[in-house]
Amino acid sequence: MKKIFSITLIVFCFLNANAWGSKGHAIVAQVAFHHLDEATKKNVLSYLDGMTIEEAANWMDNIKDDHSYDYMKPWHYANYGEGKPVEILQGANIMYQLEQTLKALEHKDTLTKAEIKLKILYLFHLIGDLHQPLHLGYGHDKGGNTVQLNYKDKGTNLHSFWDSGIIYYERISLSDCLQAQTYSATELKSLQKIDLLIWGNDSRTLLGAVYDYKKAKVSNEYVAQSGLLIEKQLQKAGIRLAGVLEKFFKS
Repeated sequence: MKKIFSITLIVFCFLNANAWGSKGHAIVAQVAFHHLDEATKKNVLSYLDGMTIEEAANWMDNIKDDHSYDYMKPWHYANYGEGKPVEILQGANIMYQLEQTLKALEHKDTLTKAEIKLKILYLFHLIGDLHQPLHLGYGHDKGGNTVQLNYKDKGTNLHSFWDSGIIYYERISLSDCLQAQTYSATELKSLQKIDLLIWGNDSRTLLGAVYDYKKAKVSNEYVAQSGLLIEKQLQKAGIRLAGVLEKFFKS
């Protein structure tokens, strides 16, 4: 019994560890490569220099224990008041850092290979984070981190539940995300048009559904409905990441 309890505790500690969880971020990268042409894949992989796309997508979470990277911790999110639109404000936040990364890549001929690799790592991770609505959440509850929930008699918080818990319980897979929504060629092109404000506000419109859990002890229905939204968000993140990578690394 003690062994079973220990395993369960380890699983839940892991679920609370990272944004979107390692599986969610890996899926974003995999969806992106599903939508990329071979030339862009080859060029991106050459800059990653042996790192897999799954490792690239999770790098910004995996280095959190290295205090030399502590300055990056606020880069994963931006908080706004209820009813407020997403803005790009200078500072250590996801919107500004993504904007600066895109601007730097406009002049990638002035960057070293190591610098370009770092920018790619930012893109893989932060475009994923941008599509988790609570990473553009409310300051008063720290993006859902102070909202306590219970599911299957396990305590968690709203942010962690959306980052990892729902993906775990709904067993969300790459296949689920690739099939989450069907887009025409025209719709894909529109979806991939690089506009951080549109992307951010699009994600933030889901906050109503995120907070619609009725009771602190959340229902299976809430988890199932949220799972469908998460599949679509992971798919969108991957498609948009593919668009960005193709823009800067096709040739």
